[in-house]
Amino acid sequence: MQALVSPYHLTTREPAAIAAFLLAERTLTMLPGPFNGTRRHAEELSSRVPSYLGLIQSWSWTVPLWTAGVVGAAAAGADSLDDVRAACARIAGEPRFSPLRALMRPELFESEEHYLDSVARDLLKAGPDPAITVPMAAAMDRFAARHGLVVMRSDPQSIVQRAEEQLGRRAFAVALPVLLQASAERLLAARELLAPELADLRHALAAFVEGAPSLAPEDLAQPQAELALAARAYASAFAESRDDLLAPDEDDELRALDGTIALTGLILPGDAVLTSSVAAVRTLSPAPARIGAAAAPERGTPNLPVPHDPLARDFLTILVRPLGRLVSRRLR
Repeated sequence: MQALVSPYHLTTREPAAIAAFLLAERTLTMLPGPFNGTRRHAEELSSRVPSYLGLIQSWSWTVPLWTAGVVGAAAAGADSLDDVRAACARIAGEPRFSPLRALMRPELFESEEHYLDSVARDLLKAGPDPAITVPMAAAMDRFAARHGLVVMRSDPQSIVQRAEEQLGRRAFAVALPVLLQASAERLLAARELLAPELADLRHALAAFVEGAPSLAPEDLAQPQAELALAARAYASAFAESRDDLLAPDEDDELRALDGTIALTGLILPGDAVLTSSVAAVRTLSPAPARIGAAAAPERGTPNLPVPHDPLARDFLTILVRPLGRLVSRRLR
C-alpha cells in the first residue's frame, strides 16, 4: 500500500502523516517546487523566496525518511502540479463549481516565485487559504486515483470535511496502535521491528485500494475479514515491542508517544473536494455563492463547456482519528 498525505499534515506533524509514515510501504506528498524541477534552480529560488526556504527547513526532520525512500514526491515519474492546474480549470470551466470562483486566484500559478511564496506561507501557518487548499486537495485526490494511492486524511472537523464525508461509502473500519509522535529515525526503526506484521497489514489494506471502488458492499466482507486478522496480528506485535518502540533515546529530537487510532476507509468520488467545498460555500455564505455563480461567465473562460475529467475517478481515502488524545485540528 502506498499513501498520499497533504503537505499541511506533514508541516504540522498530524497523526494522519505520522501514521502513514509507519503503516504505508511508501508515502507521497505534494512538494511545492520550481516549475523546471532542477535542484540548482530550487536552491536559487530558496535564496530569493524566504518563505520557501522556511518551509523546506520546517521539513528537515523528515530528511531520513526521504533518504530511505519511505517518503517521496512523485509516482511513475510525475508529480501533482499538473493536477492542481486541472483542478483550477474545472473550477473555472464547470458551472456546478462556479460558487468557488470568487475564492480562487488564477494568477497564483502564473509566476513561479509568487506560487512558491504563496503556497509556502500558507503551509507554514497551516492555512487555510481556499485559493490554495481547494485546488491542492482536489489535485491530490486526482493524483491518487491515477496512481492507485490511498489518501490519508485527518478526522473530519470542518464543514468542508464533514460534507465530504457524506459523499463517501464506508469500506472498512479498524483500530490500530501507532506512534503518534516520533522522530524520523524512530519511525524507521519501528518499520523494521514490525516489518512482517506491517507487510501483512499493507497487503490487506491494498486490497481495498485496488478493488473497493468497483466492489459492491457484499463483496467487501472477505477483504474486511482479512484486514481484521492482519490488524490483530499487528496490534499484538506492537504491544510486545512497545518497550523497544518507546525506549528513551537522548538523540531523539522529541519524546516518542504512542496511541490508538481509528482508521475508517471511505470510497469517495473523484470530485469530492470540489463538491464538498461548494456545499460549504453555500452553507456559510449563501448570498455570495449565488452572486458568484451568476457572475461566473465574466470570470475566465467558463462560457466554453468543460468535459467531465476522466481522471477524477473514485478512490479510497482513510480517515485517521486518534482515540483518547487531544490533537490539533486542521482544515485538510
